[in-house]
Amino acid sequence: METFIKILIADDHQLFNDGMKMMLSAEDNLQIVGQVFSGKDVLDAVHRLQPDLVLLDINMPHLNGLDVAGKLLSSYPNVRVIMLTMYSDRKFVDDCHRLGVPGYILKNSGVDEVLNAIDTVLAGKRYYDPKLTKSTTPNQHADDSFQKQFQLTKREIEIISLIGQSFTNEEIADKLFLSVATVKTHRNNINLKLGINKPADLVKFAVEHGLA
Repeated sequence: METFIKILIADDHQLFNDGMKMMLSAEDNLQIVGQVFSGKDVLDAVHRLQPDLVLLDINMPHLNGLDVAGKLLSSYPNVRVIMLTMYSDRKFVDDCHRLGVPGYILKNSGVDEVLNAIDTVLAGKRYYDPKLTKSTTPNQHADDSFQKQFQLTKREIEIISLIGQSFTNEEIADKLFLSVATVKTHRNNINLKLGINKPADLVKFAVEHGLA
């Protein structure tokens, strides 16, 4: 009887989630046992479905992928985790190393690389996307101690400053000539980097660091 590798896909973008399911389902030895679209649903799905491996995005609603990975590695040590993300930021890669996440691949990877990562991680080894050695570089403003400390981009600092001044997402978008969706994405990235979940805490951060 053939043994399948059972995989759970956790990504809040349904189109990407469905595309990954379709791509991996074409492999004879892989079985997609479930799909989840929110960080808070991952652990329950793992408990119910008992996958061998979880493909996990970092930027997830309600509970980010880094927090989910930490809980998974602690509660389900036999379940392998691969971060599948668009983020090549050094901070996120370092956080995953520190947590003991065995796999980290970028969303611009091809199917062969994804399959290679799955095989490597299930064999008990680490697989970190080779592209990270080129793309994961120190912040280009590393001479600025504030930016270096928090790994924030110049744009993110601009947005924090405006948030600290009580501007809404719509007002920030108008001031910076961005879409509201782009501002929201920046805010999600800022929250991840600073470990902040509440808008009030971000305003407090801006004030405490002289950005407001």
